[in-house]
Amino acid sequence: MRAGVYRMAKLSLRRRILDVGAGDGIVAEEMAARTGRRVFALDVETGTTRREGVHRICGDAHALPFAAGAVGTVAYHFVLLWLRDPVLALREAARVLTPGGVVMILAEPDMTRRLEEPETGLGPCLAKVVERAGGHPDAGGRVAAWLDAAGLRPAIRETRKDWTTIDDAREIEWEVAFLEKTGILSSEGARDLKARELAASGHRKVLLPLAYGVGVKD
Repeated sequence: MRAGVYRMAKLSLRRRILDVGAGDGIVAEEMAARTGRRVFALDVETGTTRREGVHRICGDAHALPFAAGAVGTVAYHFVLLWLRDPVLALREAARVLTPGGVVMILAEPDMTRRLEEPETGLGPCLAKVVERAGGHPDAGGRVAAWLDAAGLRPAIRETRKDWTTIDDAREIEWEVAFLEKTGILSSEGARDLKARELAASGHRKVLLPLAYGVGVKD
């Protein structure tokens, strides 16, 4: 999916790339390797992991520390759903983009349309974490409208309706521990959810729509 967005954005031709909400910098490193150019990775915390070709910046997605027209591409990967004001953030992206520059939406989920078989209760708990943080669990379904409201021309697609089998016990344990840490689940609730998840592991399926594509600055 990311490779498809890179092609849509003509990433190899972009001279300056900014990854917003870059986290540990894995996606920024991938873009640096693809283009041979340094990628700016912005997050609220710069982190300590060193990534080849990545320059880390501490900053806020709603107030990007770049001059107008300074960047060719701004990328988001599972970021807009967490932001209190995605339109403001995308307007900031539009401000720093060069004419003809692009916003890359590498993946934004619509957690309100997540389906599970069997249903364990994990999905609604994860959506509640996003809501409690002031974010938007339905980001995937709204991203095209957000881009348009920010003055960017959207070209957004959605992943095919394919089910994914969940069989990674470590991922299950991490998600449940995260929910307990955020206070969404009590210790007892976390224990019960973990038991349901592990019991279904290997045959449990999840369908989570993801929006991806670009927004172009005309």
